[in-house]
Amino acid sequence: MTTGTVDELRAALAGASVPELRRRTERLWREWQDRPGELLEALVALWEPDGEREVRMGAAMLLGAVAVAERAALEVMTTTCADDADWRVQEALAKGLDWHCALRGWAESVPLLESWLTHGHPNVRRAAAEGPRVWTARPHFKDRPDEALRLLGLVRADDSAYVRKSAANAISDISKKHPELVLATLSGWTDTTSAGAWTIKHACRHLTKSHPGETAEILAGLGG
Repeated sequence: MTTGTVDELRAALAGASVPELRRRTERLWREWQDRPGELLEALVALWEPDGEREVRMGAAMLLGAVAVAERAALEVMTTTCADDADWRVQEALAKGLDWHCALRGWAESVPLLESWLTHGHPNVRRAAAEGPRVWTARPHFKDRPDEALRLLGLVRADDSAYVRKSAANAISDISKKHPELVLATLSGWTDTTSAGAWTIKHACRHLTKSHPGETAEILAGLGG
């Protein structure tokens, strides 16, 4: 890796809108996929916490693809990327995880998702809840919505409202096609804390319209 390589990557990512970042990172991955180790080294070198946000966003996305071949990239994602204070970089981190799972295979990625959902860093847990949305539009989870709900249940009572919001939104997404399954899952979460109750209430956004009676019973059981 040379300084020129880092500068080239920085220039390729700088100033891009989110849709453009998607196109640019996909192009860069096609160009670099036979040199994942070199790309990882370059992405780490170009990361500047006070640098241009779009560069960090693009790097967070690309790291997800790199991690398929270079597992060390996952550690960069769960430390350097997760520590970034900009929420837009956190959105990019979620996209990077989504890309990683798509390339690696969603069935093969279940242990990784479970690991991220139980990680000590809230931004890592949030990326795992948010990245796969819509969960049941993804291979593997499309035919196994119960497994998606099991994984999201790991953060239903998370200390971070930021994480719980992503989980609740993801569950609400699933309820559009699988209302009975979601109703059964939510009613079975009997160990609900106040944080868990918050998640259930927000996950019922669509169910209150499609299944008002059953949803009302669940919400009434939460108390408060």
